[in-house]
Amino acid sequence: MRWWKNDNQKMADRRRKVRMERISGERRREQYGLSSSLDGTEEKLKEGARGMIKVTRLNDEILYLNIFQIESIESIPETKIKMMNGYYYLVKDSEDSILEQMKGFFRSCIVLDDKGKDE
Repeated sequence: MRWWKNDNQKMADRRRKVRMERISGERRREQYGLSSSLDGTEEKLKEGARGMIKVTRLNDEILYLNIFQIESIESIPETKIKMMNGYYYLVKDSEDSILEQMKGFFRSCIVLDDKGKDE
């Protein structure tokens, strides 16, 4: 029976790896010959790219949430994020860091061009 558990664990690990690559955009970056470093991804997410925020669950799993689906954020000893579909996530990130990521996204959507007015 032990070999059966190992094979199932290997398959589950492969599926998890593919899922994480899909979430992080690793395959797409490789396809276009871009850097595969996660530092660039984290930097973009801090700026609020693609409307997603990066949070860390209590079990240290990284999770990306769509900011347009967040209904409320509650600060109890940990932070509780309630989604529009009724699900909620308990995360280690502070309420302030989540709001900063959201603000970064909205700032990236607005482009102010003051150069034309001065000339």
